[in-house]
Amino acid sequence: MGYYNFIFALFLISLQTLQAQDSKKKFTPTAELHGRIHYDFEFLHQKDGIAPGEDYLFSGQQFRRVFLQAKGTIFDHIRYVAQFAFNGGEVAYRDLYIAFTDLPVIGGELAFGSVTEPTGLEMETSSKYLVFFERSMMTHTQNFRWNSGFHYSNFGLLNGKLGLQLSYAFNGDHNEGFLDKQLDRGQHFVVRFTSLVYQKKQKNISVHLGTHYENRKRDKEPASYTLSFRPENHMGETIKVVIDSLKTQQDIGFELAGTIGSLTLQGEYEIAGYNTEENGTLNVNGYYASASYCLTGEHHQFKKGAETRLIPNKDFNFDKGGWGAVELAIRYSVLDYSDIVTTGYNDKVSNVTLGVNWYLNAHTRFVYNHVMSDLHSPEENPLLQADLFRVLVDF
Repeated sequence: MGYYNFIFALFLISLQTLQAQDSKKKFTPTAELHGRIHYDFEFLHQKDGIAPGEDYLFSGQQFRRVFLQAKGTIFDHIRYVAQFAFNGGEVAYRDLYIAFTDLPVIGGELAFGSVTEPTGLEMETSSKYLVFFERSMMTHTQNFRWNSGFHYSNFGLLNGKLGLQLSYAFNGDHNEGFLDKQLDRGQHFVVRFTSLVYQKKQKNISVHLGTHYENRKRDKEPASYTLSFRPENHMGETIKVVIDSLKTQQDIGFELAGTIGSLTLQGEYEIAGYNTEENGTLNVNGYYASASYCLTGEHHQFKKGAETRLIPNKDFNFDKGGWGAVELAIRYSVLDYSDIVTTGYNDKVSNVTLGVNWYLNAHTRFVYNHVMSDLHSPEENPLLQADLFRVLVDF
């Protein structure tokens, strides 16, 4: 399957070479080529992490993200995006959809295919623009960032003050190209409302609010489900929480973010309710709060329910003396699953992350994060320490 996906991607990208058109046509299909590369190094350490007197040590490197994307328009109100991931040595779908824009009467856009589910500010923000190395742990209550189905968005409600996103998606396995041969197993419904309730562009003061609701059914009959996540690193050991006889999942989330000059504040809270046949509803609570500050005077912005690209005032340049932009960041995050694990320990994880971003230009950045993770283990409970380095480009 990976081979055919790659051939399809090359076909879409080849549209970019089209120079001529039929004289009877009023529109020429367009294509743009985009991509990103995230190259990572991770160093993990936990005192007595294996056994008393035996520390846990890990060091590794990986291409965290290698994306290639073609996007363009087919006609006046039809556009497409075909994005593929190559990290891990395999070809996989990411954004892969056909969208009909500027819909009559209702407005907005309707997309068919694989799209990011609108489950919060962090999930809607592209990895190109994330302040931190990884998204917070609470995002793992969603299996995968993308899902295939039908997706509607309209950010022009109330004269552009209110944004609405809807997603109705299926249970296709993303490792198999979202293949789903049993649509009767259940589907996923997500709705999100967002608003830039206040904005003063001259002083870069803004306030963003949002909320979302998810209803998920993964199997026709109650079945075991595993909540899997890492404490905000990508190469360390996975924490797995088993939920027996899961019937449905209902989540509700809230988000608040804002900017004051070069300072950005952001936080989200989510309650994931796992409805089981044997134990009723088991809640997993996740939240984070973060702050970042650009020492060189730049600022972040929010648009269409997501954070946008940071643009340095001066690009890094040996000849002209520019040094780019430098940003300091801090985040505190928690994932609490004590409703499921009732032992009094190993029932939640909390992280403190300290970060530095050096933006050489709007498309190139060095990232460093130091993550201190409390795994809430019994006895002495030493912290898991992580030093994460990334160089990234996008085009």
